[in-house]
Amino acid sequence: MSESAPLSLGPEDIALRKAYLEITPEDERRLKEAHPHLQRHAPEIIDRFYAYLLAHEHTREMLSAPGLIDRLKQLQTRYFQELTAGEYGAPYFENRLRVGAAHNRVGLSPVWYLGAYTKYLHIVTDVLRQAYGRDFDRFYQTLISLTKVINLDMGLAIDAYIHAAQETLAGRKAELETANLQLRKVESARQQLTDMIVHDLQNPLAGISAFLKVLEPSDHLTPSVREALQEALRRCHDLSQMILNVLQVSRAEEGKLATYIEDVDLSRVASESALAFRLAAEIEGRTVVVEAPPSAPLRTDQSLVRRVLYNLIRNALRHTPKGTHVVVRVDRSDTGGFRLSVIDDGPGIAPEVRPLLFERFGAPALRKAGLRVDSGLGLAFCKAAAEAVGATIRVECPGAKGSAFVVEFP
Repeated sequence: MSESAPLSLGPEDIALRKAYLEITPEDERRLKEAHPHLQRHAPEIIDRFYAYLLAHEHTREMLSAPGLIDRLKQLQTRYFQELTAGEYGAPYFENRLRVGAAHNRVGLSPVWYLGAYTKYLHIVTDVLRQAYGRDFDRFYQTLISLTKVINLDMGLAIDAYIHAAQETLAGRKAELETANLQLRKVESARQQLTDMIVHDLQNPLAGISAFLKVLEPSDHLTPSVREALQEALRRCHDLSQMILNVLQVSRAEEGKLATYIEDVDLSRVASESALAFRLAAEIEGRTVVVEAPPSAPLRTDQSLVRRVLYNLIRNALRHTPKGTHVVVRVDRSDTGGFRLSVIDDGPGIAPEVRPLLFERFGAPALRKAGLRVDSGLGLAFCKAAAEAVGATIRVECPGAKGSAFVVEFP
């Protein structure tokens, strides 16, 4: 990002600031009168000022570079010349704003100004008191005039800091808007690519499934070939579900996941969903049972609930060892609604990875944690589908083993 332009003040702003601080021509006259005496004592004033700065660890570290003190003393001599010259027009304002902007660029905190200017004023006060001796009224009026100008300088320095911060903020806002625009373009392209891939995969997959189903009734298949055929059909079904997950998670992110709410018997949906996996589970030495009341009437989207169940049961069977016992349970929740749970007695899920389970892009972290995942979208779809019908989904691992994925309907 390019360096911000320094703040600039017009004649009206300059006049307004001087009027607000009551810097009058009389103040300028007094400082012009004191100027020769103050300049004679300038080396003493500046030496005392830097001795004060070097006495503090924070400012001493800032001034530790070789030769820096000598260069700063030269600049401070020039500043003191301008401060007490009694000429406070546009050139003075521009110079103070430019110096304030330079201090901001090198990272000098505004807090430094307050303490440094206070000490500066104390030192100059001692010099003025010596100069005017018993003429207390002249000393006092000159000191008031000098205080007004120092307050003006502090205000201009802080204004330069504020202006630089606003310029930086505006630049970052513009950069953020540009980045957001690019992100929206990338997201739009990603969505178009997702839709194309989903569409292009569905057709050949449907053809493969149809071909396998034609072969399935044949009497000429050996038991091993028939088992392989059934496994291929199951894999086709899994792939079909993965494709639908990709499509519907994308739709959910866009707020386009449509629902069809109807009267549903949750117990029947749970029983039918479990039945679809029971045979394959038994072949692999697992069991899938249903624990549900005779009827669990609910108004929801049957298709989405069924697909959520398919994902949860499939995950329970896929990510647990042989011999795992899977329970599909329907019962009443504490709030009076229905609760749908898929429970296994597998090894459980580590606490640190549970928050990632329902995230769309959590799969890499889950793999790193040792979990076997495919696209990583199954549980992301479950979360999107649950939210679409007003339900919530969570994972519970109450004991040393096992896990329960719970969908709670209001």
